Amino acid sequence: MCGIAGQFVESGNPDGEELESMSSCLTHRGPDDSGVYLDGSVGLAHRRLSIIDLNTGRQPIFNEDESVAVIFNGEIYNYRQLKKSLISDGHRFTTETDTEVIVHLYEENGLSFVEQLQGMFAFALWDSDRERLVLARDQIGIKPLLFSHDGDTTAFASELPALLRTEIDHGGLDESALARYFAFGFIPSPDTAFSNISKLQPGEMAVVSENGLNIESYHTLSVSPISLGMEAASSVLRTQLESAVERRLQSDVSLGAFLSGGIDSSIVVGLLSQLLDQQVKTFTVGFEEDRFNESRAARKVANYHETDHTEFTITAADVRNKIPEVIERLGEPFADQSLIPTYVVARETGQNVKVALSGDGADELFSGYDRYRGEFLSRYYRTLPSSIRQQIIEPAVSCLPASRSSTTGELGRLAQKFVRGGVEDISARHFEWMRIPNENAAQAVIPDVASQGKQRLAEEHNMLGTWLPDDRQDDLSAMQAVDVQYTLPNQMLNKVDTASMYNSLEVRVPFLDTSVVEYALGLPINHKMTTRTRKRVLKNAFDDILPKEVLQRNKQGFDMPVGEWFKEELQDDFRTTVSTLETDMLDINEVMDIYQAHVKDEAEHGKFLWTVYVFAIWLRRMRRNNVL
Repeated sequence: MCGIAGQFVESGNPDGEELESMSSCLTHRGPDDSGVYLDGSVGLAHRRLSIIDLNTGRQPIFNEDESVAVIFNGEIYNYRQLKKSLISDGHRFTTETDTEVIVHLYEENGLSFVEQLQGMFAFALWDSDRERLVLARDQIGIKPLLFSHDGDTTAFASELPALLRTEIDHGGLDESALARYFAFGFIPSPDTAFSNISKLQPGEMAVVSENGLNIESYHTLSVSPISLGMEAASSVLRTQLESAVERRLQSDVSLGAFLSGGIDSSIVVGLLSQLLDQQVKTFTVGFEEDRFNESRAARKVANYHETDHTEFTITAADVRNKIPEVIERLGEPFADQSLIPTYVVARETGQNVKVALSGDGADELFSGYDRYRGEFLSRYYRTLPSSIRQQIIEPAVSCLPASRSSTTGELGRLAQKFVRGGVEDISARHFEWMRIPNENAAQAVIPDVASQGKQRLAEEHNMLGTWLPDDRQDDLSAMQAVDVQYTLPNQMLNKVDTASMYNSLEVRVPFLDTSVVEYALGLPINHKMTTRTRKRVLKNAFDDILPKEVLQRNKQGFDMPVGEWFKEELQDDFRTTVSTLETDMLDINEVMDIYQAHVKDEAEHGKFLWTVYVFAIWLRRMRRNNVL
């Protein structure tokens, strides 16, 4: 795992000092080694976190005559098979690193070579003979890659702050992108907070040459309907995931696993226990507040598999201290609350191992989230006459208390969300399940949050016809497919990459092996969910390696109790940070009114207030650093 950056200048040469500055901005992604390579119009910078081939894997990696160079971030899980084939074709390897297969595979197959790579990756390849730079991102979007094009210069980097070290014009704030941030808590690709900086999307390749910048998709998920019965489908899933975990064991350094106590991470730990000939190292984080604490469940799984288990507990004070440390590094606002505890567990895990496996992605594939249960039940709710829904149910539900500070308030909050999701259009309904601000809070954001959010999800739903089979486009299957393509890389994977790489820790995600993803999306919904059960096929496939308590417990999630903290421990911080903020994006007086309603338990706005809080800290930092 590494950090990469570079520039292509059509009518000149890259600035070596600027490349060094970009590289130093990515030190946390690769503290083991670094280097800058200059060749005419291109400059490449690399930071290395040594995982495979510790002695000879320094980058750039070249082909035999050094006409092709590559810098790489990630892991190629099928590199041994590819290497064997390439050697038989006459290619000569000088290292044991997985990265070297890229240059030789490119020589053999040209631009189509990337389709053969299995893994998580982002890379930049320079072909000096053709004078073209090739950028690519993995099929699922596990590893990030951003770029900016300004006149005759293109710059790229693993993280946005590195691009802000260049002289390229970032274009100022993109208000449409920021409106979507306030809708979802993240800025979806290809956009960023800046008008002239973009994210390469999953499965995309960019080719930069004297002809300019050309971006195209090199991979589309291949999904076929699976018609197997439950037992047969479970057996196939078991085999696929076992293989996916085994592929992710290749490492020349110590390896462990995140363990939350939920089904997904527990399955990964169970498989590791079977595959490794040594005790598995597991790591979990908990809260002092019992309602948000999963550490006891994780401990049961650790005891069940006899792992070498480590627990960390965080408090509001821990979070308050970590917020500036984490947000100060963000190139754009990102409001997934679980970024902070993920950062903490990654920091502690990184002090013990350099590679950790996680259970991320299973919720999107096997109907784990509450929004999927809401969507599943919504079809029954929508059969009620509209007069009953609009004149009786919705007014009654709107009067319920909505707060996460009590069981009654939490039920009221969920009920209000459910009736908002009773609209007929699937993309509009999807937005209601995902949106952060309710209608009242959305009025505090100057751009139209609802229209921006609905438009973006409608675009994603409209694209499903190009790759998802017709008989897998029922509303719930469509929602999950959109989440795999849209929400997963922009939110979950963004969070994990950010939190882990800040701590020089590589995280591998076996559930997002392409074969597992495509198989899961081909399963019918009744294999995943009923009115009472979620993740049916997953539980059925692995019930022999999971404690009964894990199989029976409800999903808890990894959110912080930030809504409660804003009423107490973080109250002064919020007021100081937000009340004096000057911005055209928010009506600050309206925000403070919403805050007062939240503090008085008149309404639940914890997630929206966190979104505002993160934005305020980020914006002040951008201004302090003269970026804006």
